[in-house]
Amino acid sequence: MVQTRIVKGNEAFNAAMLKEPPNAWSSRALVLYLCSLVGFFCSTCNGFDGSMFNALLAEDQFKTYFKVANDGAWTGIITSMYSIGSVVAIPFIGPAIDTWGRRVGIYIGAISIILGTVIQSTTLHSSNPIGQFMGGRFFLGWGVAIVASAGPMYVVEVSHPAHRGVVTAVSQEILQA
Repeated sequence: MVQTRIVKGNEAFNAAMLKEPPNAWSSRALVLYLCSLVGFFCSTCNGFDGSMFNALLAEDQFKTYFKVANDGAWTGIITSMYSIGSVVAIPFIGPAIDTWGRRVGIYIGAISIILGTVIQSTTLHSSNPIGQFMGGRFFLGWGVAIVASAGPMYVVEVSHPAHRGVVTAVSQEILQA
């Protein structure tokens, strides 16, 4: 007589889960949660600049110092530098995070974001403040494009297979928020 088995999903995964189920509160799991939190924060980088910059455009001090208005081509160019930096980063995203890994991609993007922030924040001491401000926005957009691509992939890849579906769903909810 032939014995028939019906296998649902990956048999090796199911055998591993039965042999050694994950402990959600172990020290390794807690470290993993902290590392995943960094990846979750990578997804939030993009929205922060948009809300910050919209508030800056409403400030009279900003408009006076940089000699811009709330409308017109010059304001559009300043606003677009963030997006231009993100578009320029596209050819570098795949090679960076596939060659050196997701974590290195997060570091590259984070360093670029920090550099852009420093460039923007030192415009008070510049002879060409608007050019420096736009350069900072470019680096900010370049870094956010890399971080926003590497972060969610990193979170999904390092999460335990038993929790990967839930982690992916939470990561996607953060992206859409």
